[in-house]
Amino acid sequence: MGRAAVAGDSPRSGLLGRPEPRLYSEPLRKLTRATSRGYEVVDFAEQVLGEPLLPWQRELAICGLELRAGGGYRFRTVLAMAGRQNGKSSLLKTLALWRLYVDGARLVLGAAQTQTIARESWRAAVDAAKAVPELAVEVLKVAGTTGDEHIRLVSGARYLITAATRGAGRGLSVDLLILDEIREQRDWAAWSALSKTTMARPDGQIWAISNAGDDESVVLNHLREAALSGRDPSIGLFEWSAADGCDLDDPEAWAQANPGLGLTVSEQAIRSALATDPPAVFRTEVLCQKVDALDSAVDLAAWRACADAAGSLESSRDRVVACVDVAPDSAHVTLVASAVMADGRVRVEVVAGWESTDAARFELPAVLERVKPVVLAWFPSGPAAALAVSLRGLATLELKGAAVGEACQGFADLVSARRIVHPDDPLLNAHISGAQKYRLGDGWRFARRDAGHVDAVYAAAGAVHAALTMPAQIPRSKVW
Repeated sequence: MGRAAVAGDSPRSGLLGRPEPRLYSEPLRKLTRATSRGYEVVDFAEQVLGEPLLPWQRELAICGLELRAGGGYRFRTVLAMAGRQNGKSSLLKTLALWRLYVDGARLVLGAAQTQTIARESWRAAVDAAKAVPELAVEVLKVAGTTGDEHIRLVSGARYLITAATRGAGRGLSVDLLILDEIREQRDWAAWSALSKTTMARPDGQIWAISNAGDDESVVLNHLREAALSGRDPSIGLFEWSAADGCDLDDPEAWAQANPGLGLTVSEQAIRSALATDPPAVFRTEVLCQKVDALDSAVDLAAWRACADAAGSLESSRDRVVACVDVAPDSAHVTLVASAVMADGRVRVEVVAGWESTDAARFELPAVLERVKPVVLAWFPSGPAAALAVSLRGLATLELKGAAVGEACQGFADLVSARRIVHPDDPLLNAHISGAQKYRLGDGWRFARRDAGHVDAVYAAAGAVHAALTMPAQIPRSKVW
């Protein structure tokens, strides 16, 4: 993967979107008018439609329509990824019309998760064809009946649309299949039906466009991995995305993931999204980065950046606090210690983990005797109530009511600000990556129901909350 060589490139400056994809399928040779039909699409857009392609759209058209040495398109599937509202759909409108009017395609099929979404791109193509006299004269029929929207040319070529369902496209032989927002395909049913429609066409292509998805975007993730690994050379990947682990507020990351920045997307719009979106949403929608889940409670890139395996709590021994929490199924218990460091950051470390409340009940006193926390915190209104009899004899801080949301939201905010330090513990990492938001009014706490084990996250958040809110002096006799 790297930078495609396209003849005629020109440098750009300022905070504008990058026309070159960050990840791409390398061309087999230099791309020129002799080796890519994308240049014809560029000419068609400018000279026929009167809508010149944006620099990045030009790049994608030229790369995606690369020719094999013996003729025919190199790629059977083109996967194009970029942030929202950068002009992906407008390029595919132009491509669809070029295939119908110039390339001799008999059938173009547009599909999306709903008929309504597919209709938007189709309607744009119809309007563009009707607005250009030399194209309009070739239009034989435009059918707008719901469920049978299509445009038919005098030549017999058609552009149909459908919802992406398990029965979509069956019985059709398609030259160009357009799949809009393929990230929304959560199973293989629609792909199985639609992708086979191009098999009998010698120059059949699938153009799948999307921004990044999450773990449930099974089709998108599979195609992307197959292209990146080189396992399937018939798939071309062209991805405008920010590098993994980048800061959310990095303008260079914005420019890399939003090739239309300064043209179709404004810098102010991105700043507004940064201020209002949860981190996971901003990463997938704006930075085009895959996330584990779209409502993640903790920014995973920021969490990884907070790792410090070499540090410890030893220098803060007189300020160490702890928090214990229990999974809803009582099959896991975690004790986390925390302390405010000299530079104001808060370090968290998993002290112990148990696979049952019974094991924790038996071993917890000895572990606490070894750690000697100034304060032991817990969440009495949660699953830790199973240990209430044991904990009430030790604890000095019960986190309940508004304090639960304060602990969870405060922890996530401190992670985003890189004010948390942790030793990169696998247990805590796993629970952090699975933590989702359970919304309550204008706030939230970590979701427990159907979320797997998150007791380590709760214990970490409670320990940090206790470390930041405990009085300057607490006699150990209150705990021990």
